[in-house]
Amino acid sequence: MNSRQNGGKRARAMAEGLTEDARERAEEALHRAEEALEAAYGAAEDGIDEASVYLKRQWRERPLAVAGVTLGVGILVGVLLGSSRR
Repeated sequence: MNSRQNGGKRARAMAEGLTEDARERAEEALHRAEEALEAAYGAAEDGIDEASVYLKRQWRERPLAVAGVTLGVGILVGVLLGSSRR
């Protein structure tokens, strides 16, 4: 074999090694991203559960206050949406 063929084989082997390394790094990054997404989903789910319990407790303890706040938020949203259509 001549040196040109040897150089081509070495270059191909290096390229394959780099490709494999890049693939492994991409798979590891994907795995870390999946884990982070699962943790974020779990935290959001816990937060929603806590908010639901809090709101139910407030509704039982202060129904008029909760109804008043809900009405106020509804009016505020209505005013804001109505003013954006002008």
